[in-house]
Amino acid sequence: MERQEVVGTGGELLVHQLNAQGVDFAFTNTGSAEAGFFNALLTVPGVQPVLLLMEPLVLAAADGYAKAANKPAFVNVHLAAGTRQGSGQMQNAYFDGTPMVVTAAMRDAGSFGDHNTLGASAGFSQLETVEGISKKRWEVWDARGIPTVTRRAFKDAATYPTGPVYVAYTSQALEEPDVKAHIQAADAPHMGLVPDEGIIHSIFDALLNADKPLLVCGPDIMAAEAQNDILELSERMALPVVTGFFDYGSFPPQHPNYIGQVENLSEEPYDVVLCVGYRQNSRGIPQDLRFQNTGTVLGIGHDPNLLGNTFPLDLAVWGNVRHSLRALNALWKDDYASQPQIQARASQLREQGEWRVKQLEDEARSLATEKPIHPIHLAKIASKVLPEETLVVSENFRAADHYMPFGFNKGQWRLVRTFGGSLGYGVGAAVGAQLGAPDRPVVCSLGDGAVMYGSSGFWSMARYSLPILTLVWNNMNYQTVRTNFHAHGEEFVKQNKYPECFLGDPAIDFVMLAKSQGIEGAVVHEPSELEAAMRRGTEVTAGGEPYLLDVRIATVGGGADSTWHQAYKLRR
Repeated sequence: MERQEVVGTGGELLVHQLNAQGVDFAFTNTGSAEAGFFNALLTVPGVQPVLLLMEPLVLAAADGYAKAANKPAFVNVHLAAGTRQGSGQMQNAYFDGTPMVVTAAMRDAGSFGDHNTLGASAGFSQLETVEGISKKRWEVWDARGIPTVTRRAFKDAATYPTGPVYVAYTSQALEEPDVKAHIQAADAPHMGLVPDEGIIHSIFDALLNADKPLLVCGPDIMAAEAQNDILELSERMALPVVTGFFDYGSFPPQHPNYIGQVENLSEEPYDVVLCVGYRQNSRGIPQDLRFQNTGTVLGIGHDPNLLGNTFPLDLAVWGNVRHSLRALNALWKDDYASQPQIQARASQLREQGEWRVKQLEDEARSLATEKPIHPIHLAKIASKVLPEETLVVSENFRAADHYMPFGFNKGQWRLVRTFGGSLGYGVGAAVGAQLGAPDRPVVCSLGDGAVMYGSSGFWSMARYSLPILTLVWNNMNYQTVRTNFHAHGEEFVKQNKYPECFLGDPAIDFVMLAKSQGIEGAVVHEPSELEAAMRRGTEVTAGGEPYLLDVRIATVGGGADSTWHQAYKLRR
């Protein structure tokens, strides 16, 4: 790779290194301790700062960008306090393995004063604030080391298993003048192209000869851009497919081979299970130990820590899943398709798939006129109205994403979400995703509870004229928590009371909230008005501006009729 020698401040060396790494955007919430970096943005062109008004939004935007653009994102936040502020979304990124370089300035906590504003406390390191949610961490005290550590950070963030890394630069290092350094970009080391031939043959033969196989798909498939490869394997061998927790991006939910989420799978006696890119989303309970009655369990994935972790594997392959899938597909011969077990499975999957799609369609039709608007009707109208190639950033666990046309073929939609569960992801991630996929329509789909964790992100949408359509599925509820409380039973169900789940009284005016930050929108109450309102939203976004739809939907699931909350008024 090209190497150049530069002279400048530590901050200028940092920006030169970012340019060499191909960084287009610096997701940030500014701080004066980072003045050396921001001053360098004025003297060294090439990196566009993207301002978000809270650190969690900054981290979420970087995550959405990295997933949409399929490249590492760059973040700069403010000292130890800003790092801590963004830690919930950094935890999401760590859980998902999202490649990003998170940076901040750092203050000396010992040479002179040891009780500094926004910095690490005496006796502690700023790196400790991210110890459990970052892949690696560094401090930089000498400005000459800024290019080296930054290069290393990008390399490690993108090396399997990918994930967020953290760098703290002292303010003095960022501001030091007349520093000479060499700038050279770094790529992640290339994973071996093909696993051992005998291993690939073992996996292929196990699938080919299986009577009752199962394919479990996960997010590594999208990260490796192996969508067509997994389709080819599943269709040729007529493999039934399940995905992880609300993961409608790893395999098309409308495909005939798709049979649901692994969490809802009955413990049938499969003779071969192949997990490809599946990242276990465990609850720390015995039910995490899946496939107890399975003959052979195989795994291919990017993170060795997740291969054979929750449940044991008989054979595991650590590496780029695209290379492994292509090696498996290369062993296929056309006459294998005539094997009786493959033909029987293919026929059964077609029949089950047609039946499942019909059931979904019948259910959607039966709910089309319900008031309040049923979430399934909202999903169906969105599927009908929103344009091809839509990228949906979803922070919506109890809605109806499985009704939407997610898939891998041209024209189908793409899903971006986090599986870490820390709320506040959706609005920021939509900002990053639109920057990472500028040619795709982007929809931010989230519940009313999630909006309030990141609502200041609407300001960033407006400032940068990001044509994002925000769909608020508004049932005035923390619905996921309420349904979990209901499943818990006891006094929740006896009294039909679900503490601190109802979000009315007062109802939040999301249209006014967005309008105060420069975004127009509308409220939709009537199912008959939904299609026209959504078409209006797509027209506005097609014209280059963001828009918000506050859709008042029905609560569903256990305790849906409860609006109880523990009222209190201050007494003076």
